[in-house]
Amino acid sequence: MKSFSITIAQTLAYGVALLALAQSVEAQPENVIVTATRLSSADAGGNVSVLDQDTIEARDPANVADLLGDLPGVFVQAPGGGGGVESLFTRGAKPNFTLVLLDGVKANDPTNSRGGSYDFSTLDLNDIERIEFVRGPASAIYGSDAVGGVINIITRSGSDKVEAALTSEVGSFGYAQVAGHVSGPIGGATANLGLSYGDNGMPVEGSTMKGTNMDMALALPALAGTVLHFTGRYGASIATSFPDSSGGPLFSVLRTLDHRDIQEGVFGAHALRELTDWWNMALDYGFYDRGATDTSAGVAPSSQTPAGIPANGDDALFTRHEVTFTNQLTPVSGLEAAVGMDMQAEHGVDDGYLQLGPAKLPTYYALDRTIWAGFAETRYQLGPQFSLSASGRYDWTSKSDHFSPQARADYLFRDWGMSFQMLWGKAYKLPSFYALGNPIVGDPTLKPEKAENAEAGITQKLWDLGDFKFEAYATDYHDLIDFSPGVVPKLVNLDTVHVRGIETSLDIRWGTLTASPRFSYTNARDQPTNTVLRDVPSWLAGASLVWRPTSDFDVSFDLNHVGALVDNSVPTGDVTLPGHDRADLAMDYKLFANLVLNLGIDNLFNAHYQVAVGFPSPGLLARAGFRASL
Repeated sequence: MKSFSITIAQTLAYGVALLALAQSVEAQPENVIVTATRLSSADAGGNVSVLDQDTIEARDPANVADLLGDLPGVFVQAPGGGGGVESLFTRGAKPNFTLVLLDGVKANDPTNSRGGSYDFSTLDLNDIERIEFVRGPASAIYGSDAVGGVINIITRSGSDKVEAALTSEVGSFGYAQVAGHVSGPIGGATANLGLSYGDNGMPVEGSTMKGTNMDMALALPALAGTVLHFTGRYGASIATSFPDSSGGPLFSVLRTLDHRDIQEGVFGAHALRELTDWWNMALDYGFYDRGATDTSAGVAPSSQTPAGIPANGDDALFTRHEVTFTNQLTPVSGLEAAVGMDMQAEHGVDDGYLQLGPAKLPTYYALDRTIWAGFAETRYQLGPQFSLSASGRYDWTSKSDHFSPQARADYLFRDWGMSFQMLWGKAYKLPSFYALGNPIVGDPTLKPEKAENAEAGITQKLWDLGDFKFEAYATDYHDLIDFSPGVVPKLVNLDTVHVRGIETSLDIRWGTLTASPRFSYTNARDQPTNTVLRDVPSWLAGASLVWRPTSDFDVSFDLNHVGALVDNSVPTGDVTLPGHDRADLAMDYKLFANLVLNLGIDNLFNAHYQVAVGFPSPGLLARAGFRASL
């Protein structure tokens, strides 16, 4: 194993040095997170969606995956109803092409079987304040992993007065959730602490998930003119499910379940100081740590895979440290710029085994990777109606280097209430820890994946009623890593994949009713074979309706349509799964000023469908609970 090029102590020392530098300048009163840019402000274009706390509470979903499935161009695959890895596909891009940030800290898991996606089954809703979602490549801002989009999940911050809340909910199949948080001032600081426990029960045969989460936020008073913020999260969960590609409860020959035991920690620190009225400096430190113990009985042989998948197990440990130093500049009126550097140090170890008959063969893989980057971004407002933006990032490791450019133009037709946006960019992704080292399907010679994207969109104001958005995009992928089933199943690089699509959404507010219909079409094909990509539905549509007849009562109705898609399992080979529709209903009633009762019915019409071969959908899930606050 290579020596770890930057140790934890060195990383912390580097961070402390930059913190000291940041404290030499004046403070900016508040930091606003804008996921799409490193500049101090940005107009949300057609490819940006924001779910605020009011929206989340009105929708009242059972989990984060159900909430994200309401966004344009997003398909969430949750085989087994939470026991398996829950993955998010954006605009036809694989789950590991969407970068997930927790309070700005990278949280993608490069050890999982999705090649570095984020597993949303381990995340709870308790202290989420806002979700920002940017569709399209963003490697010019964030480097590797931000190929298909970026999701920034922002947790609750502290308040200047004491607040506390407790929520509890029980439901069908043994479902149970309880969560609480307390927030308020501590001396001159403000803090928030949240705790939660969840049990999904068993909505599908073999699928279980139990987890405990703790999160915190701390904002210190200005220290020598520097604003300091800290966030953290720790989660532990235990899950069971039928193995990936096994055919699930319907087709799996072996009936022994996979077991996953996961611990995950995230910590972030942010320091901000204003040097002059046109120059401020920010330092961000992010730490991600994940440990997982997995055991699997494997998958029985079939005509597609005569050897089957042997029984296996592994203990995987992964850590990521990231330090980002940013200078935000507004040297002249109308011109903004951001210049800085970024360092990521990744270290992973996978110690496991393969069971081949009576022989238990040990497996081992380790990865040490340090990524250095320099970046710059600028926006120039040419007039009240027209702005141009450009950004670029150069990443280099001991084995490769990548330049990721991006350009954007925005034009406002003020008299029409219409804004027009054009965007072009390139992105890349390094092969994940799993893709390189998995003893069954991994390949250490896999090449980095690359993408080039062009898109255009309009946002039209509909008087005082709301907004209409339309977005068209074209993305070309090269060396895309995909699963190739067969006698020897492997991960391989696909030469060229083209994705073409459109997205539309409408937000209308009419008296006590809010409606948000959405529609998207995606055509994702491997060019040499002209075959569609697996797990990518061409058609997605839906609508979210919220009715608030009084200030004490609201009703939310959510409808989602997912079109047909192709999936693969060892016992069946490729199968086209038919499209399906699902409806969810939620109601909140404020019984007292500090007590809200809630009722939720997921899959209201008990639709039967599959999003992965052999894994049936959970049936109707009825939930009831309360939210009490201080």
